[in-house]
Amino acid sequence: MRKITIAVFVAITCWYSTVFAEPVEVIPPENKVLSSHNGRFVFGQISGLARDQYMLDTQTGRLWQLVATEDKSTLLQIVPYRHLNGDLSVVSEE
Repeated sequence: MRKITIAVFVAITCWYSTVFAEPVEVIPPENKVLSSHNGRFVFGQISGLARDQYMLDTQTGRLWQLVATEDKSTLLQIVPYRHLNGDLSVVSEE
């Protein structure tokens, strides 16, 4: 599970920096591993940037990003996976 979690967060960082095509300084995590001994969901920040906050469902692989709305409230927005054939879905390929 640890390797999957790390791979997911690395993929998100790469996806984010290519989609928005603006120079983004990627700050690596401080050797922290997100884990949940008894819980299903893991919430964490993968860098020092406030916009890099995510929630992972450890059972299904679904991923959400914490985003701010125009009225200054926050919500969880689903992050889709792009499969090798180009399709998007909310769960990773098995």
